[in-house]
Amino acid sequence: MADRHNYRLVWLYFLYYWVIFGIGTYFGQYLPEEWRPTASMVLFGLLMLSLFVRGFNHSGPIISHLYAFLVGLVSFGLFESFIADFGADIFYRIVLLGIIVFVFFGFIGYFFLRDITHWGKYLFIALLILIFASLLNFFINLPYMTLVITIVGLVLYILFTMYDFNRMKNKKFRPREMGFNLFINLLIIIKRLLRLYQYVNNRR
Repeated sequence: MADRHNYRLVWLYFLYYWVIFGIGTYFGQYLPEEWRPTASMVLFGLLMLSLFVRGFNHSGPIISHLYAFLVGLVSFGLFESFIADFGADIFYRIVLLGIIVFVFFGFIGYFFLRDITHWGKYLFIALLILIFASLLNFFINLPYMTLVITIVGLVLYILFTMYDFNRMKNKKFRPREMGFNLFINLLIIIKRLLRLYQYVNNRR
């Protein structure tokens, strides 16, 4: 009974953070274009603090709310430009694809893998490398690095999805933290697929 209650809480938090994200996305339309880089830097700063400052993690109540709102705020620009370039129909198809990928690999992580909770430290190292590569590419803009970072980021968050579902299976989670993690996993998968589609089609 307790396990069922915890699982229900996970999905309630998951939906809750999507609501916060949706509010941020709505207000993103009112964010002046020149302020978007600043909002992105604040979001990046929150991410760095959550990774490196002891006792200040992104799953904390205040930080998770702020993070979900800000990521919605800065995501509006990506969604707006994608729909303007390729249409709403393609946008929603890719969103649906992202959901299918999330569910499929989550299913594998939960039902087909026994215990991969030890993956956490390796995924964390991979995330740090990805963040460093993204920063490097921001300043140097190496050819094809954007494509590599997009693909690696997509694969990494697919692995995070398998890992988190497996943590739920092995009861090594806290409901609010897991709900937030699953929200981030699905969001990043969708955004990486959108960016991958953009990159491929803009290169034609």
